[in-house]
Amino acid sequence: MSLADKLLELRGVSKHFHGGGIFKQGRRVQAINEVSLSLRAGECLGIVGESGSGKSTLGRIILGIEKPEHGQVFFQGINLYGQDRAAIRHVRRHLQAVFQDCFSSVNPRLTAGQSIAEPLRNFTRLDYRDEQRTVGELLELVGLEAEDAAKYPHQFSGGQLQRVCIARAISLRPKLIVLDEAVSSLDVLVQAQILDLLSDLRQELDMSYIFISHDLAAVAYLADRLAVMCSGEIVERLDCIDNIGCLTHPVSAALLAAVLPLEPRLDDR
Repeated sequence: MSLADKLLELRGVSKHFHGGGIFKQGRRVQAINEVSLSLRAGECLGIVGESGSGKSTLGRIILGIEKPEHGQVFFQGINLYGQDRAAIRHVRRHLQAVFQDCFSSVNPRLTAGQSIAEPLRNFTRLDYRDEQRTVGELLELVGLEAEDAAKYPHQFSGGQLQRVCIARAISLRPKLIVLDEAVSSLDVLVQAQILDLLSDLRQELDMSYIFISHDLAAVAYLADRLAVMCSGEIVERLDCIDNIGCLTHPVSAALLAAVLPLEPRLDDR
């Protein structure tokens, strides 16, 4: 697969942080170590791992939030860390994110409509009437009502507010959305509803996802391929999510064991 065939490609990406605290000053913590991966247009790549494995840091590097010490990140053939800001601005509208904590992802002083309109104002030149119409359509697209645009974050449930965050993320019709534990803070029923929504939006809007999670069941529902991370490295890959039962790495086995069966037995004796 050539670079022209890839929506996203990471080549040998590494990132470290310096530890803090009285007894850890100057300690080097390797968050990401020589990670390489790629994503075709229309795909969903699941990235799983235990807490501290580096998966969220990797997501922030893909988004351009954290700059790697080494390696390259190409999006639509453009090196995200090899261009000036003016050149990267065109790329930004096609690279969006949905994070775990929906309440800290929005400004509590802004209405839902104002939050969704922010990227529209940054990248488009819609007049006020078209902007309001677009915001209403986006809210309806994620299963809310156009009238919800006037509500503030505290007036929504967690699942509803995450739908607002998804509406904001898709407002510019991006090519790629990084979903960083996007359903982890929701109850099981709402998780299923949001996963169904994400699956439908991916098909309808022809988007790609990087789905970061520790929940293999959620990843298996949405992803096409899988990468397992441990200590900042990709330790196992699957090119077909249907083969998820074939994972062999100890971290993969631990994540598989954490998935609850559909019909758990009340008594194993």
